[in-house]
Amino acid sequence: MIEPEKPKKRLLLVDDNPRNLTLLELRLQSLGHELIFADGGASAIALYDKHQPDLVLLDLMMPDIDGLAVLKHIRERDVHVPVILVTAHSERSFRLQGLQAGADEFLEKPIDAPILLARVNTLLKLKASRDELGASRDALAARNHDLEQLQREQRELMQFVVHDLKNQLFVVLGNLDWARHNVRSAPVHELAGVLEEGAAGAMRLRTMVEDLLVISSLEDATFRVRPERVPVSEIVRDVLAAYERKASQKRVSLDAQANTGYQLWGDPALLRRVIENILDNSLRHAPSAGHVSIQTRLGRLLEISISNDGPPVPPEDRERIFEKFARGSGEAPNVGNAGLGLYFCKRAVEAHGGQIRVLETSEWPTSFVIELPTGT
Repeated sequence: MIEPEKPKKRLLLVDDNPRNLTLLELRLQSLGHELIFADGGASAIALYDKHQPDLVLLDLMMPDIDGLAVLKHIRERDVHVPVILVTAHSERSFRLQGLQAGADEFLEKPIDAPILLARVNTLLKLKASRDELGASRDALAARNHDLEQLQREQRELMQFVVHDLKNQLFVVLGNLDWARHNVRSAPVHELAGVLEEGAAGAMRLRTMVEDLLVISSLEDATFRVRPERVPVSEIVRDVLAAYERKASQKRVSLDAQANTGYQLWGDPALLRRVIENILDNSLRHAPSAGHVSIQTRLGRLLEISISNDGPPVPPEDRERIFEKFARGSGEAPNVGNAGLGLYFCKRAVEAHGGQIRVLETSEWPTSFVIELPTGT
């Protein structure tokens, strides 16, 4: 079995005497590492900053900038890179100065070759272990950051969902309670209106729960769209019929320009809910007596545009509104969708290989454009 080749390390050798550098090269070349040579303190500093070596063999006594000054420069930038000080002086004071300055080892000239190789190998292994530990620490920190982000998202989800569920439950229960206490005395039309408002709140509750369930499926890596032939005009027609009453109550006109021949391969339930969510969003933002339009156009892709004459989405919000739990900067916090409606639309459209975006055009202040491959 062939062992994997060990990665080469980079060694910086520093000595003002060329002969000493040659001797170091001869003794270290058998290790197979990259060797860089500096003939003085100034060049040592420049080469260290440029190459960031894994180990430095540093002569202590040099005429321009001595080894202690070079060592100080190195330690100001990296406290872990191994540095071996080399000197002809054997006095204890020199050794002590070097160790206090941050040297890892101290070798005396003439250098004993086996000891040199042993010290270099030991320090390189120590650095490799330290680097692995640092990488593990960084990876753990990244995982902790991701976990904290996930926990924040979960808290936000609970806050959004609980807030919006409570709002809609209040609508449902409040209207039912009013109807229960006034069923004998209230005019029929007033009682019917209260019950319709309660039913609308219940429908919003159902939509929110369904959004949560479908988004959970869409975010599953194993999720796959089960396509079938989808007649776009039929989906648009059915969605418009379902929202006619809501539009009428707000005095918003609805129209559709859907070619009866447009079809695509997709999941009809998902695509219907995408159109429902965007149409509901458009009705909420359209002004009273405003206008909402659905148009389809076939080019390289099938394009479905749902537009309204409400206020435009600010440019800084046009990407953010499709994020999970996000709402536009000017949107009220009690709109009843937990910040999931447009996120669901984005994930569902992307699951079909398409894309969704919001635009401001010369005709419409706000236009949601869905582009889907036809699958033909």
